[in-house]
Amino acid sequence: MIRVDNPDEFFLLQNQFTCIPFTQSEGWFCYQKSKRRNMLFWVDDLKNPKIACWGREHQIPLIGKKILQIEGECYEPDISEKTFKTFFSALGDLSYAGIEINSNNMYCVDYEVGIRRAGFLRPITLHSCPLSIEIDLSTSFNFDRNWHRNLKKAHENRLSFFEVDEFDDGIIENIVQIFKEMSELKKLKYLLERESLAILLSSSDIRTFMVKNKENRIIAARIIYEHNRVLSDVFAANSNEARECGATFFLMDNILNLLKREEKLKFDFGRIPPSNNATDSIYVFKNATRGRKVQYNGEWVLYKRKWIEYLMFIYKQFVIKKQRY
Repeated sequence: MIRVDNPDEFFLLQNQFTCIPFTQSEGWFCYQKSKRRNMLFWVDDLKNPKIACWGREHQIPLIGKKILQIEGECYEPDISEKTFKTFFSALGDLSYAGIEINSNNMYCVDYEVGIRRAGFLRPITLHSCPLSIEIDLSTSFNFDRNWHRNLKKAHENRLSFFEVDEFDDGIIENIVQIFKEMSELKKLKYLLERESLAILLSSSDIRTFMVKNKENRIIAARIIYEHNRVLSDVFAANSNEARECGATFFLMDNILNLLKREEKLKFDFGRIPPSNNATDSIYVFKNATRGRKVQYNGEWVLYKRKWIEYLMFIYKQFVIKKQRY
């Protein structure tokens, strides 16, 4: 495993990969960097890389020790179990109190075997659902009746759909505010920030779509990532009004049909949280597309000391109160 100190060099190497998850993209890197986080980069080989990733350092509250957090990886389809093991073993040898990986690549048995043999385990509890829904854009859509009922409602309310190419402070503020409305309703644990959102939206691999009501006011937005004709959900922002007039269905319906006309390949809804609480409504909405349910590689951890692992569990579960899956 080789550490790459120059981000430009890393992303030049990364461009060789067929699949780049949005959480490993250069746009997402710039978004995270704007939050003043320290980023680090690794590849297995500089001439012919088979796996690459970047992660951010996080300081454990109270005790001052650092852990490394990695969201996904880039790897070639023909990568072997041995290559996974070698790479993750080298990561585990780094001088961190712990390493947390949350892979949003499609589930791969060789990945699981390799990362387990490198010493990683599933965390004490999952705080990120490893499930998603994938839509094949080359076939006919098969949306359920509720989807069609909401589309009818949207047309009755004279909603309009558009893609945004240039952003001003007003549009960014609109997205932040309607995301806040949605976050409060669904009891999400985070909000969007104006400065970092502006950086994300300016990325060349990010596309932003919106819906306006008949008074020409923005009531819903969706931010998606595109690489090699494959797209994935990044953020959705829906006002309370949007849920009442079918805007969320109208927005997604227009996006999927536009991508189909553009001859894109797949759309990944970027995690579904089926549960018996408020976030289940996200699953119900996404499942109305009748897309294919898929599983990611998901969460893996390696801590140097058991007490640190238990401390992190207590912090996530009882201090910041992250949802379990």
